[in-house]
Amino acid sequence: MTFKQCPKQHVLMAISLLAPLELGCKREASEAPESTAVAEPEAPVQQPVEAPASEPVEAPARDTAPADKPPGDVVAANVPTAEPAGEVKPATASALPAALHTKVDDSCGRDAGVGTSALPFALKTAEGKDISMASLRGKVVLLNFWGTWCKPCLKELPEFDRLIRHYKKQGAVLVAVATDTEPEKVLEFAKERRISAKLVLGGEDLAKQYDSPNFPFSFVVDEKGTIRGSYRSYKPECIGRIEQDIRTSLEQKKR
Repeated sequence: MTFKQCPKQHVLMAISLLAPLELGCKREASEAPESTAVAEPEAPVQQPVEAPASEPVEAPARDTAPADKPPGDVVAANVPTAEPAGEVKPATASALPAALHTKVDDSCGRDAGVGTSALPFALKTAEGKDISMASLRGKVVLLNFWGTWCKPCLKELPEFDRLIRHYKKQGAVLVAVATDTEPEKVLEFAKERRISAKLVLGGEDLAKQYDSPNFPFSFVVDEKGTIRGSYRSYKPECIGRIEQDIRTSLEQKKR
């Protein structure tokens, strides 16, 4: 049926019936968000699921440090561990170095004078400086009597000098008292053999007081001035015992 065939009234009625259908479609399109909004109650169900997921990540970080101490306290607690290591250094620094001579002849070092006090003296060094037995108090002294005229002395003194260099930091000193009165020969020998000992001149009278028939002769004197080892004449086999007397005196000095 066309609009031409229908009466005018019928056409108007048809138009009035179609108009509500078009409006109704538009409304449904505009109300579509309201229909989807009905499903919003499902969205809150998803939000609680996301919230617990973030909490387990923070939990391990809280467990790494005590609850009553900040993380900075944990770092500070590691600082004292470095102190015990520092306390060991003074003990190692004061320890004696390894011995140069391992063979020790117990028959050596028992000559006259052991247990007595070293005789006092006041003499001059080859450089013209004053030296006395009293000025050596507190040190372990290898007191050697020699002369440039004595061939065994010239062999022994460099050995003694090397030995005392080994214990210089621990407080040992070599004092070589020569019978020479002129410094030229003494200094020439010391320069040639690179002797670092304290070289003393004019010791003839002092040597006579020890009543030793042979040169060289030597004493190991402790920090209190007491003779701990006596060695008359040159005996290469006794160098190990001389070193042992020096080490023993140094050990007693530390106590």
